[in-house]
Amino acid sequence: MFMTMLTANNIIAILFTICYFYQIVYTLASMRRTVDPFPKADPRRYAILICAHNEEAVIGPLIDSILAQKYPQGLVDIFVGADNCDDGTAEIARAHGATVLERSDKTHIGKGYVLHFLIDSITESCTRWDYYGFIIIDADNILDSGFVAAMNDALCSGPRAVTGYRNSKNFGDNWLSASYALWFLHESRIMNGARERFRLNAQILGTGFAVSSDLLRELGGWNYFTLTEDLELTFALTERGERIGYTPYAILYDEQPTRFRVSWHQRMRWIKGYFQSYALYGGAMLRRTILKHSFPCYDMLMSVLAGSMLFVGTIVFYFISLVYTAAISGDVAAVLFHLGRFLAVTYGTLVVIGFITAGVEWPRIYAPRHKILGYTFTFPFFFYTLFPVLLWLPFDRNIWPHIEHTRVFDMEDIRRGKS
Repeated sequence: MFMTMLTANNIIAILFTICYFYQIVYTLASMRRTVDPFPKADPRRYAILICAHNEEAVIGPLIDSILAQKYPQGLVDIFVGADNCDDGTAEIARAHGATVLERSDKTHIGKGYVLHFLIDSITESCTRWDYYGFIIIDADNILDSGFVAAMNDALCSGPRAVTGYRNSKNFGDNWLSASYALWFLHESRIMNGARERFRLNAQILGTGFAVSSDLLRELGGWNYFTLTEDLELTFALTERGERIGYTPYAILYDEQPTRFRVSWHQRMRWIKGYFQSYALYGGAMLRRTILKHSFPCYDMLMSVLAGSMLFVGTIVFYFISLVYTAAISGDVAAVLFHLGRFLAVTYGTLVVIGFITAGVEWPRIYAPRHKILGYTFTFPFFFYTLFPVLLWLPFDRNIWPHIEHTRVFDMEDIRRGKS
């Protein structure tokens, strides 16, 4: 039995190496320095789109951060899609200077439908597409004052879709908010930073991205309605051969969950959306990977869901082996040994990833030093908890659970988190 488990362990190690060795190259490429800024471009006109469902606590500070941009205010229009709101979101957004379009549709639920509603409403009211591009922001975000200018520079330099740098308002709240923050920092600095350096495709990370009007017009408007519309758009553009750029100079801060129940529902939605996106584009991306040797397609297929499925599949394999061995021979020592070794290796790998991310992004993490260091050691548990989430997935009936945002921050509040 020991030799059988050793062989299985070696196969698992080979699979992880085949799938993810290239990410070591990404990490090394991103540790030296961040990517260079795009060339300065003449200011263009943008529509900033905010999807909001009962966000009265946070919508005002976001709009204020947009109005504080170091960018000509006459070239920025703010549109809030107040989606099935029964609080003061619409009134507060109007009071802060946004154009509010209210939507009441309890059948078609989700951010994708709100974006479709906003973009259709805006373009139908114009005799032509007046905006150079659309910038999509979540209601709980706060924008750095150079955000729009950096997006404009990137979008005017070639890529017709660009994603920015996602930081956190509340890294230091607890281990859960820190885990989210470390993951998004890793995806921004390490993964998207390397992709931009090698002129590959960045992954759009939910918020803080821009799409040119030309590209949206070619796509027939916004037609991405899965539970992870950001990943669906990433897959669609990657499969199409459209490059998605990344700029670390377009910085936003968003609120991370601090309660496990909220995180559970959010990640359940994400994983459902991942499967939906794979169902829509996975086959075409795999064909493009094989027939056209598309590394961006391979990268997206591997980096989004494959690792989680491989991890969970390995745990299931060890569990079945444990039950089988106990039933047949009663000798479970070999299985427990290899399971323990697998968990130790994955724990150590994730701690190293968290430590590298915290190290290279140290100046941009607004939390006390002891918390930054301490939370790198709890970072792996964020991924271990994916196991029960995936197991419960077939039984979950929530479509789009509301994530309540309550942390009212401005940039000074965020910076004070360092102390």
